[in-house]
Amino acid sequence: MMLTNRTGSTALVIISAALVLAGCSSNKQPDPAPDWDVCREAVTDPAALDRLGSIKGDYAIELTALAGKQSGETTRGVLTLVPRDSVGVPYYGWTDLQLDDVGAHRLGDPGSQDRSAPGVLVLTSPDAADLAAAGSVTLRIGSQANRSDIVRFDGAYTALYVRWIADGSFGGEWASGITGPEAEGEFCALRMNSP
Repeated sequence: MMLTNRTGSTALVIISAALVLAGCSSNKQPDPAPDWDVCREAVTDPAALDRLGSIKGDYAIELTALAGKQSGETTRGVLTLVPRDSVGVPYYGWTDLQLDDVGAHRLGDPGSQDRSAPGVLVLTSPDAADLAAAGSVTLRIGSQANRSDIVRFDGAYTALYVRWIADGSFGGEWASGITGPEAEGEFCALRMNSP
């Protein structure tokens, strides 16, 4: 339908309508692509693990296989971590990583948001010298591996071992296997939003 004003000038009406619509459109710019070079430049710093309280939020995450059947392959996705008030288990979360792409075992649903069987569980153990500080931080992936109603002593696993936390990101190594590592590599998680 074409609108016409009293003087018969349709061009002015069309231009005015276009300007109004343009002014109503969102000015939000798309999120920039993750800068994965941050990961490659990071330095392993176990002392940084005492800043664990800063890792809640959404992350772009990348796993690269350096050993195993899928060596040289990479998978990327989104990781979400939310607080969980539990000694030794400060966070849980979920991810959409395609673990098969890097040769890692899939133990249930890595995307599970069920608190009692989450897709990702953050486990900490205290530093032997300072029990108030984290000595190690591990992200265990897979809802079957993270069920709260059973305690797993053996079986398949996929785990991310945090070696550094800095500037809104963290990373380290990962491994997956049954009796021992069958696939291994590096991982990096870059924050996508504010904590």
